[in-house]
Amino acid sequence: MKPLALLLMLGLIALQVKARYDWGFLHDKQWQGLHILLGFAMCFGVLALFHGPSLLARITRRTWLVLGSATGLFLLFWYFGRMDAYGRYWHAIIPHDGPWAPLYAFMYFALCAVLFRLVMPFMGARWLLGMRPGELGLRASHNPHPPTVRRVWIVYLLLFLGVLPFVIKVSFTAAFQAKYPMCRDIVSPEGGIAFSHFIVYQAFYLLVFISGESFWRGYLTFGLERDLGLYGLVLMVVPYVTGHFGKPFPETLGAIAAGMTLGFLALKHRSMWLGVAVHYAVALSMDLLSIRANGFVIYPG
Repeated sequence: MKPLALLLMLGLIALQVKARYDWGFLHDKQWQGLHILLGFAMCFGVLALFHGPSLLARITRRTWLVLGSATGLFLLFWYFGRMDAYGRYWHAIIPHDGPWAPLYAFMYFALCAVLFRLVMPFMGARWLLGMRPGELGLRASHNPHPPTVRRVWIVYLLLFLGVLPFVIKVSFTAAFQAKYPMCRDIVSPEGGIAFSHFIVYQAFYLLVFISGESFWRGYLTFGLERDLGLYGLVLMVVPYVTGHFGKPFPETLGAIAAGMTLGFLALKHRSMWLGVAVHYAVALSMDLLSIRANGFVIYPG
């Protein structure tokens, strides 16, 4: 692995993000797939430049299957599994007069996340590639170096504490307050949030992060490791960052560093579960800070 090649790949991804946000380059979400292909092309171009075409020739069928299937499943989720897709395909045919109706769109989003990012990729990995869930980061006990698992939680805690001041800072921005909490439908016109709605919303939000970490820091990270090593992390980051399109620019740009860091740590202790913990802790903090900044009130009910 050549550090300069790694840095150049990450720099090109950052430039792509800036071009999308600041210059309007392929800004509409219909270009999501093209953004991913462009990111992959830049990364493989850098690899060919630094290592020659022989490196690409050594990439096995398994790596191409992981990369291709992950891209396909992510795009299915992006176009058909998000809350706006629920509004297009289901809102008109499902009654919305029940007490939990404000959560339907978010529940749909969370369950689609589990289907496309956890169930389908790991079933495919087992049946087509012969890879067990433990090999893809779903079992910490699979780690050949157990003491590392017992110590690494401190690193994740420090990571959370290091990110928290930046989260607090951006919580005062209009873009942040307009985006969070993610499930805005639970906020009444008067600015109230029923406690029961908030708890159920957070339970489904946790499913989003379990499926996300298993997909990004599990299926992709471990699936690409054998042939590409740390370069595989950069290829994982390409669709991961595009999945943040539509969120505030600093958050999307920060996803490059976050994705690389969480991926590296997952490889070190062979598990993605602590990534779930820190990622969800950050998301919960963002929701609570946004609720406070917007003047919303959580009330019993």
